Amino acid sequence: MQLMRSIYCFIPLFLFVGCVEPEILPSPETLTMTSSIDQLQERFDWAKAEALSFAHDGSDPVGLWYEAALPGRDAFCMRDVSHQALGAHFLGLDEHTRNMLFRFAKNISEEKDWCSFWEINSDDQPAPVDYRDDKAFWYNLPANFDVLDASFRMYQWTGDLAYVDHPVFLEFYERTISNYVQRWDLSAESILERERFMNRESFNPNDYYQYARGVPSYHEGDQGRTGLGVDLLAFQLAAYRSYASIMATRGETDRPNEMLTRAVRVAELIEEVFWNENSGSFDDLRLVTGENGSGGGMRIFALYNDAIPDVEHAISTASTLMQFDPGNVEMRSYMPEVLYRYGRHAEALDMLMLLTDENTSRRGYPEVSFAVIGALATGLMGIAPLDDALGISTISRISTENDFVELSGFEHHDRLLSLRHEGRDTSTLTLHGSENLLWRASFQGKHQVLWVRGRSLRATIKQDLAGDFYSYADIQIYPQESITVSVHQ
Repeated sequence: MQLMRSIYCFIPLFLFVGCVEPEILPSPETLTMTSSIDQLQERFDWAKAEALSFAHDGSDPVGLWYEAALPGRDAFCMRDVSHQALGAHFLGLDEHTRNMLFRFAKNISEEKDWCSFWEINSDDQPAPVDYRDDKAFWYNLPANFDVLDASFRMYQWTGDLAYVDHPVFLEFYERTISNYVQRWDLSAESILERERFMNRESFNPNDYYQYARGVPSYHEGDQGRTGLGVDLLAFQLAAYRSYASIMATRGETDRPNEMLTRAVRVAELIEEVFWNENSGSFDDLRLVTGENGSGGGMRIFALYNDAIPDVEHAISTASTLMQFDPGNVEMRSYMPEVLYRYGRHAEALDMLMLLTDENTSRRGYPEVSFAVIGALATGLMGIAPLDDALGISTISRISTENDFVELSGFEHHDRLLSLRHEGRDTSTLTLHGSENLLWRASFQGKHQVLWVRGRSLRATIKQDLAGDFYSYADIQIYPQESITVSVHQ
């Protein structure tokens, strides 16, 4: 594979250039979408052009990067990159993402209490707006966990061995789940009793750089009021789960179970501390007073990270998402992906249309366009990597029976693909290139058999996160082959 070759061609500079490329590779111009859904193709075209306008060609000191922060900052921050990475993958910007995640990983240090730089600019320096020195800088504590989880997700999508082999990434993961957790008192046994302001040689509450060093949530309003955000626990759970998978990939046998045990305990805390029976949803924050409160819609991150063990609680929380306004476009950008995942397909499409509407305030925030691309690919088209094989699963989440959507020119492990859904009942996958792929063709509902070229395949029936049934069959697809699968003969 291209990415395996690249790791061993240039070490330790981590530039990953100069190796022989595979036969076909996606490029930022490759991805296209056609659809009969009103305005969808135009909105996709806007999101693609907008996202690519934020990508830089590598001539800056920081190397390949795309903007992932407030417009005009000439920078990328940890939360935004972790979220934008999915859309960037479908746009052919994997090398950009790998470089940016690597910059965060390599800048973790004990002097910063095992934090990294929250925001890095094109000069490969911490953005001055968020950093004065190692003792005074902005930092949201979910960030290390978010970057760890995003790195593993990019490994799943790309097969890039750097994410599971490179010593810089490996040290970042280990420091995060050990030193970082200990230094900031984030273990499940102590996180509810931890001090709000920690690891400061001095503390001036009027000093912006000191005050925001270690915010226990991605919610940034009234920081002195917030003791713990449900999002911090949700990203911590995701990081433990991802690190368990990374260690298993590397052949370790004992510690993956330790990480999964930690993840279970964190999930229990989310239920114990944040579930609100009266609202039928999770609260966003635990206040320093010991009470729960709302703020910024942080509950969405419990869904985004699949961090809710009680299925009914997850479904109930998803049903409330459209009832509150998170107050900013950054939080809204997570909603389509989550709504699709939890069966709220029409609402997800409505939110995509809202995010891409020319009248939507701050539509030009970089995260919006990247998130739209990611949600269309993984939400509407239902594309996901298979955990146990080199392949993908797909499922149509088109709300109307007679519409079609086709996404062409996306990549999975150096294989170029095109996918067409006709309503919810028929899907066609085309494989370009020279290596075969396993396709898990999935469809909503209970179907005993699926049909391929007039022949029936026995289907497997399961339930998704929303409790809805779906049926699938696994099909080996070969180079230059196009296969159509349907629920009808």
